[in-house]
Amino acid sequence: MSIRSSVAVILICGFTALSLAQAPPEGPKPGPEHKKLEYFVGTWKVESEIKANEYVPAGKGVGTQTYTLEPGGFYIESLGEGQIPRTFGIIAYDSYAKAYTTFYASSAGLVGTGIGSVNGNTWTWMLEDRFAGKAVKGRTTITMLSPTEFTSKYEMADGKGGYTTLLEGKATKVGR
Repeated sequence: MSIRSSVAVILICGFTALSLAQAPPEGPKPGPEHKKLEYFVGTWKVESEIKANEYVPAGKGVGTQTYTLEPGGFYIESLGEGQIPRTFGIIAYDSYAKAYTTFYASSAGLVGTGIGSVNGNTWTWMLEDRFAGKAVKGRTTITMLSPTEFTSKYEMADGKGGYTTLLEGKATKVGR
C-alpha cells in the first residue's frame, strides 16, 4: 500500500468517525405508559383526614404535592410539604417489569417502595414502608375524578389478609 493510499484510508476513517460522532443514534422515547404520569405534573393542594393509628393521632392535614416531569419524560419527581413530614419521591414506569415503580423518603424517617398499576382512572400502589424500626405493607388507591382533582386512600395491611384505612384525601390542582 502506498503512502497516498494510507493517507486516504486514514482520512476516510477519520471523516466517518467524525460524522458518526456528530449524529448519535436517537435515544428511546417515552411510551404511552410513561405519558400517563403526566396527569400528575403540577402542584396540588391535598386535604386529608387521618384515622387514629399506632403512628399518629387522628386529625386533618393540609399540604401541597408538586410533581415535576424530568428531562426525557421517563419519570416524575414528587415533593410533599405541609403539615405532614416533607416527602420526596420518584415515580417511573419500568418497561422491563411492565409496572409502575416508586421510591420515597420523608423527613420523619419513613422510607418506602411500591409497585403500581393503572386500571381506567384508578391507580393502585402496593407499598412496603419502613418506619420507626418496623416494616409495614400498605396500599394506596388514587382515583382521578377530573384533570384537576383526584382522591386518595392509604390502607395498612392488618396482618390478617385485610387492610385498615389510615388516611383518605382529596387533591385539587392549583398550578402547573
